[in-house]
Amino acid sequence: MSNREENNMTNIASDQAKTPAVALDRRTFLQGIGATAALGSLAALTGCAPAATKEDTDPALTEGDDLNISRTEECEIVIIGAGGSGLAAAVEAGEAGAYVICVERESTAGGGEAGVEGIFAVGSRMQEQEGVVDLSTGELIRHELEAAQQRVNGPRYTDMVHNSGDNVNWLLDHGVTFESLDADKGTVKVFHRFEEDKGGVGYVPHMLKAAEDAGVEFWYNTLAHKIVMTDGKATGVIVTDDDGETIQINASSVIVATGGFAEDFDMVAQNGINTADAVYVGMPGHDATAHNMLIEAGAKDYSRNTSYLMALAVRGLPGFFENGKFSFLIGVAAPYSIWINEQAERFVNEDFSQTNAMLMTVPTWPNNSTHILMDQTMLDIYMGDDQDAVTQLNDGLASGEVVKADTLEALAEAMGVEPTSLESTIERYNGYCDAKDDADYGKDAQFLMTYATAPFYGFHVTPDVQVAIGSIQTDRNFNAITDEGHPIEGLYVVGVEGAMLWANIYTINISGGANANNINSGRMAAKHALERLA
Repeated sequence: MSNREENNMTNIASDQAKTPAVALDRRTFLQGIGATAALGSLAALTGCAPAATKEDTDPALTEGDDLNISRTEECEIVIIGAGGSGLAAAVEAGEAGAYVICVERESTAGGGEAGVEGIFAVGSRMQEQEGVVDLSTGELIRHELEAAQQRVNGPRYTDMVHNSGDNVNWLLDHGVTFESLDADKGTVKVFHRFEEDKGGVGYVPHMLKAAEDAGVEFWYNTLAHKIVMTDGKATGVIVTDDDGETIQINASSVIVATGGFAEDFDMVAQNGINTADAVYVGMPGHDATAHNMLIEAGAKDYSRNTSYLMALAVRGLPGFFENGKFSFLIGVAAPYSIWINEQAERFVNEDFSQTNAMLMTVPTWPNNSTHILMDQTMLDIYMGDDQDAVTQLNDGLASGEVVKADTLEALAEAMGVEPTSLESTIERYNGYCDAKDDADYGKDAQFLMTYATAPFYGFHVTPDVQVAIGSIQTDRNFNAITDEGHPIEGLYVVGVEGAMLWANIYTINISGGANANNINSGRMAAKHALERLA
């Protein structure tokens, strides 16, 4: 594996800044985000309930509670969620002969996996066929742990990485289709890209068929909202179906694979994110329902360490996967721009996000509002000859999310900032450009461009929240654990809900790592649940 400097985006954005006529490679800019769901606008934030705590929620359901349950069903393993990790768990358990029911709140299977581009692996047949062998798994893991400041679970990384080749081979054996093996954002071919770059094409239909062929029952339009606890063990789940019928499903084990809580902005705000100036663009149904019922069941909260997939975007304009010029790209492909807060102050070196695109929103979180500034010269570089971008720019100007002015004073008034403060910031910045030394934040001198050519532009950017990674603490078998660190027998949390491989920032040094965790956690939890049936 090459070193981290060889696995970042600096040279990409630098090349674009120097050669504006060259079209942007959308796949290249995606980087590690391709291992998760799409960044396009998929759903608006709707009324989300505040996150529950152990102090202010009802106790977990126990035998004898009266919730007007209309009927009871029996199975051996119940899975909540039919996304990437849920399907992996369903196939693993179903093919072993277990009687499995998988409940899904949406009308179809797939969840966030439908937009996933691929998966990380070392030691797959695809790699062997292309001669990609003898990769250092230790070096991969070391880079990831160092990027996370050693705040994450080392044994989980060893499990995920060392199991990854077998997991991809297992997918191949089940008919999952891949388009290519490539390096994605790095120089080593570890990223196994699904057919058409979509899990909805390469993964979901094949794994759903495999699960159905194994006898797994899928209940769609069915919301799980209570874990049944008996003598400290999870023994089932209470669900409500599309007809409003309340059903208790009794099982030996419950596997929760619900995709995180990113849609619940009360919880997202706990991580210091200014949700008043943010937009949810993830898959529907990723609210805090599962998190809350797991907390009620006694599971330990990991949400203070949650990391996020999110990017900056201009509200109302097309998303990244809709060929949006001002979604995601504006945060990484214009390092020569100037970023200001509501006080018209610079607050970061604007080339910072090229080491990790998932950093791009982080310094904006304390701001009440953030604007990215470009003058006409900068904008010409950024736009190139992209005519679709011109249409999008005009739409942004019409909506007021993008403003344009011939003077700094007029620009400041249009953005709602103090004109004298903006003029002072620009004067200070231009002085650094002349000196080729950013004395405030150390921006690379190659990106220091004076802000001087009218008309001037201000882009109001907001965090587009997509996925919350890490909700509940789990052990190495993906058992939920208590505050005291003891596993809750029969209760497993997989996928991003139970991920402990990232803390506060998604490091994306391992391209496709989030999806590798999805498949690995689903399989490992199912195997452990199967052992309980023996």
